[in-house]
Amino acid sequence: MKHVTLLVPDDMEALIKNLVAHMPEVEIVADDEEPLDDGGLNDIDRRVALAMNILQQNGALRNPFDYTWIMVAIGDGMIDGLGAFRSPQSYINYLQSIGIEHVPSRSTLSQWYGRVFGKYPDWEFTDTKDPMEILRRKNVFKQFQSAMYRCRRG
Repeated sequence: MKHVTLLVPDDMEALIKNLVAHMPEVEIVADDEEPLDDGGLNDIDRRVALAMNILQQNGALRNPFDYTWIMVAIGDGMIDGLGAFRSPQSYINYLQSIGIEHVPSRSTLSQWYGRVFGKYPDWEFTDTKDPMEILRRKNVFKQFQSAMYRCRRG
């Protein structure tokens, strides 16, 4: 099943609920009275912030260098609407500007950026050949991408 978020004018709420009532496979899982507070961020920045917070909370970003894999994949054009960062510092500045706390240092990102080659999902790493670690690193971005998708507005 897919989650779809709708922003419905007050005068159409009853109509939408009536339509949904005639669809046994569809259910309303939330009915918020107040609009979401997104801190004034545009949609892509809001989704990046939410996705990063999800990964921080679920432990996917277990090492400071794990932020690197997201930066590299974004640079590879894997997130529509978000271009490559000019430098690790510009990535850090971006993350901080959208409210992400506990970001890694510029030197950490720079050091690990030089250890990945190729384009996602065909990355190769100079520091490890361990297939489980390679999969874990690729999964950091996969989880980010999935969280970004789940954070989309209808």
